[in-house]
Amino acid sequence: MIINIRAKRIKVPENLVEYIKGKLSKSERYFSIINKIEVFLSKQKYLYIVEIIINIVGQTIKIKQQAADFRSAVDIAVDKVEQQLRKEKERVKSRRKSFRSYLLEDKYRQAEKVSMDLNKRKLIPPVSSIGEAVKIMDDNDYMFWIFFNKDTNKLSVIYEKSELNYGLFEIEKRR
Repeated sequence: MIINIRAKRIKVPENLVEYIKGKLSKSERYFSIINKIEVFLSKQKYLYIVEIIINIVGQTIKIKQQAADFRSAVDIAVDKVEQQLRKEKERVKSRRKSFRSYLLEDKYRQAEKVSMDLNKRKLIPPVSSIGEAVKIMDDNDYMFWIFFNKDTNKLSVIYEKSELNYGLFEIEKRR
């Protein structure tokens, strides 16, 4: 988690920076997927303004708070941030629960027994070289081809890994 602290026209003491980072690092207990936290500090006459922007995957939370000093403004803003994070976490949890209950309804359950109707056919693999097998695959747009390798006299399977790459399995007899 990255915490960026920026100030407009003021000098921020190092202890305040550490205080802010300590307070905001606790927000990770709500969401471990917080990407970045931006903190903007500014001052207008006698008011100190703290603006916190949190980027969670898919959502942004913005909190702006003003007070008589920076520490109290940070405290109030962090409390609001935690409240928003708690609310978001509960929303995510309730959505998961409702989706899970939706899937558990009777009409979405699978049958107790899964029947498998397999059409059995005999395969007599042709005898060919690797180059011939690749040509057959390319001509017929197959993803794999089973054949007896002329060179090794073994049952082999050639398959397409990517557009120009091929893989080869040579099948050994069981012992």
